Amino acid sequence: MMMSALDVDSVHAFVLVADLCSFTKAASALNTSQAAISVKIKRLEDRLGYRLLDRTPRNVRLSTQGMTFLKPARNLITAHERAVAGLSADVRRIAIGISD
Repeated sequence: MMMSALDVDSVHAFVLVADLCSFTKAASALNTSQAAISVKIKRLEDRLGYRLLDRTPRNVRLSTQGMTFLKPARNLITAHERAVAGLSADVRRIAIGISD
């Protein structure tokens, strides 16, 4: 069974919510709304087929599956950032001309 790709922005939102223990703080860090973060997390949870975060009105914490997913999620974000940085790196070429 082939799994389709995960949305990197949703994974990034999940990592921030996990780190900050807050949808509001994660939204602020990403310069977006709390509602937008909620939608990203919901889509990610739907895609994975399990709940990543346990939410109460005053508390956000990782579910068991969220704890399991956090390290691979961090690895995905790190790999994505490296790939994007590689695209923007200056490419230097040296041309050598030889004449007789």
